[in-house]
Amino acid sequence: MAHMGLTEAEWQVMECLWAAAPRTGRAIIDALHEFAPRITTPEMTAELDADMTRVAEGKDTQEHVVDHSRALLAGMLDALIEHKDDLGEAISDAVTADAKVGECPKCGKDLVMKTSAKTRGSFIGCMGWPDCDVTYPVPSGVKVSPLEGEAGVCPECGAPRIKCQPFRSKAYEQCVNPKCPTNFEPDLKVGECKVCAEAGRHGDLIAHKSERSGKRFIRCTNYEECQVSYPLPARGKLQATGETCPECGAPIVVVETARGPWRICVNMECPSKEKKTTSRGRGAAGSKTSAAKKTTAKKTTAKKTTAKKTTAKKTAAKKSTTKKTAE
Repeated sequence: MAHMGLTEAEWQVMECLWAAAPRTGRAIIDALHEFAPRITTPEMTAELDADMTRVAEGKDTQEHVVDHSRALLAGMLDALIEHKDDLGEAISDAVTADAKVGECPKCGKDLVMKTSAKTRGSFIGCMGWPDCDVTYPVPSGVKVSPLEGEAGVCPECGAPRIKCQPFRSKAYEQCVNPKCPTNFEPDLKVGECKVCAEAGRHGDLIAHKSERSGKRFIRCTNYEECQVSYPLPARGKLQATGETCPECGAPIVVVETARGPWRICVNMECPSKEKKTTSRGRGAAGSKTSAAKKTTAKKTTAKKTTAKKTTAKKTAAKKSTTKKTAE
């Protein structure tokens, strides 16, 4: 069976694409189909295409076709304006559905992706606000999408579970509630504070995961006095090595990732990191210089070879001329 000139296989592909399309896009198409049905039909597309074909063949003018298209759309626009409230409601519902990540464990209403008016950052909030104040942070640096069915509800705390897709990394699933036992990580001592030691006091450097934001960091137990803290990667099991960086004295830790263990100095301002960046830059510049030298050498060799060939040809020509003169 064919649909609008499509084969059965092509129609199945179209149905799959339609199912994967965002609800907002589908809501717009559905609204147009209900309130301005002709604009979504293949017949209108065929009519406009035929008009453009006549222009290309010289059977009609561009001005006439544009006026005709405007007249067609004007009539449909009147119908859309008449039902603008219905259109707005349908699209608004679809936008909310696209932003939904699950149900609120406190009041049962939808939890949706929202944007903070102050920070412009994203967070998950309840549609029951201000009566319900449930909010959750959104993992940074990932594309978030909801999980369907039982997989979308955390068995420990009842909050939604989401799928997080980092850029060029394997996707992972987690509960949106930072206080959930599934997100809990015990504090880990990774070293002693160098600044506190220089000031004559003792301070431990503790790796901690915030229950409010879900972010991980290292902070001194005397943070109020020394202000020493370091950021940590968002994921990966941490291991203390008991070693310190020879460049800056900050702790060295091992982060277990899907690609294997990653040994790092936690100080983002460590001079060793600047040296690596500089050496990479020099390496790139050196490779470019080397390539340029090779290219120049090839050109010089080619010129020499051409010059030798030209000289040989001239010498042979002279010898031939001399022989003819002698004869």
